[in-house]
Amino acid sequence: MFNLSNETDYKLLSKTKNYYNFFILTILSLFVAVFTRLIFLSFDNGNISKPNERDINFKALPTIYDLNKNILAYSDYNYSIKNIKNKVKYLKRNIPLKDILEPIYEGNPYIKFEKILTRKYPHSAITNNMIGHTNIDHKGVSLIEKYLDQKNNDIDLSLNIQIQKKIYDSLFKDTIILNPDFSMNVLVDLSREEIVSNVFLDNRNVEDRFDQTLLPLKDLKFDFGSVFKTFTVFSALKNQKIDINEYFDVDQPVYIGSKMINDYPRNSEIPMQVGDILKKSSNRGAILIRRNLDCQNEFKADLDYIGLLNSTQIGFGMTSVEPTVNNFRGRYCDNIPFGYGLSVSPIQLINAYGKIITGRDNFNASFEKNEIQNKNKYNKISNTVNKLLFYANETDNELYKNFLVAGKTGTADQITFNDEKFQNVTYISFFPYNNPKYLNLTFMQNPKESYGKYMTAGNTVKPTFYNLLKEIYIYLDLSIVNTKSTDI
Repeated sequence: MFNLSNETDYKLLSKTKNYYNFFILTILSLFVAVFTRLIFLSFDNGNISKPNERDINFKALPTIYDLNKNILAYSDYNYSIKNIKNKVKYLKRNIPLKDILEPIYEGNPYIKFEKILTRKYPHSAITNNMIGHTNIDHKGVSLIEKYLDQKNNDIDLSLNIQIQKKIYDSLFKDTIILNPDFSMNVLVDLSREEIVSNVFLDNRNVEDRFDQTLLPLKDLKFDFGSVFKTFTVFSALKNQKIDINEYFDVDQPVYIGSKMINDYPRNSEIPMQVGDILKKSSNRGAILIRRNLDCQNEFKADLDYIGLLNSTQIGFGMTSVEPTVNNFRGRYCDNIPFGYGLSVSPIQLINAYGKIITGRDNFNASFEKNEIQNKNKYNKISNTVNKLLFYANETDNELYKNFLVAGKTGTADQITFNDEKFQNVTYISFFPYNNPKYLNLTFMQNPKESYGKYMTAGNTVKPTFYNLLKEIYIYLDLSIVNTKSTDI
């Protein structure tokens, strides 16, 4: 206990107080130094906490949702650490904010961090080549993202990400087994004219893969083979040039110029009716049916009517490529009937089938969400074609009868730059045939393996479709299926 009347005790107390003041001043000095350092670090060119100047004016783009309000794309901040000594070098990208504190406390003036507004895609692995991308300035530069740069409101796509994932997983398995260059599957809700799922898998080497700014559904085009035979039959029925019960002698040679057209199998033994020409996929039969039509005023006019001769809209300001008439095999009026000579995009093929099977002249599938339920406009032509395609599509798969699946396969021979031959294989299907609700396109380029002896669509993409239908039918509105009465 100190006695203040005692000089010794007083001096001792005075000395203790000085030590205390010195300690307080030291702590305050350190605090000021650290605080000053943090302020110093907060300025650019001596600043770590402030974003680059170019980021200040960035604004968040609208959020993209799927049909059920699942987020497909949104804007958020990324934090990155970089070292600016000599040459800028990024040390860590897209790190949590809490991980930035440690390098700040170290006080290295060359360590900076960036806070950049970026675009994030929670389902990017299964929505590639579809939604598009933004650039370094957070501006949409491709596909749907490019359209968003002109909009202020969030948008809802027709896409169902749950179904997309199921189809992706199923198609991925078959892509591994069949080993094509790439594969594609598109599911369309016919009543809403909405694209429910759009899956694209590029199975090639990384350096050969398509640019991610491309949407193969609209930007690629192919000769699709025998799926075009449906259009030949449609045109002949529309112009009342054939009866479905009449016979065509496909065993007799059929020529395009000097080239004889073959069928597989080569001999049918008996003349074929229209349904059998579709079922057996007779090239000769398709040509004979077309030759009942005037090339320009009937056949070509009908190809134009169903949208195969011009580009088409696919929603959000996106337009498909222009079709190409390739006459390398002879007169296109005799080549197109069985699937050669006219290269179109997948969306054009889908819309052409959509017009025929629903009877709606203005059918146009889109990524835009559409609340309108369109009713099928049945007519004699669409009803007859649908019934023929149900017969032609006959298969042992139980789902064929369970869901009344109609469809047509197409196998188109293609030649590489090295004169090597390969196939494009296509299967377009819709169900139920007596009141079409869904349409599906399954496509592969150059599969190296097959589920059967021959490399055809029937041994590749057709089984692939039934594999994925087994995975998704429970998620589809198929309450309208009536298996008791299949006649239209």
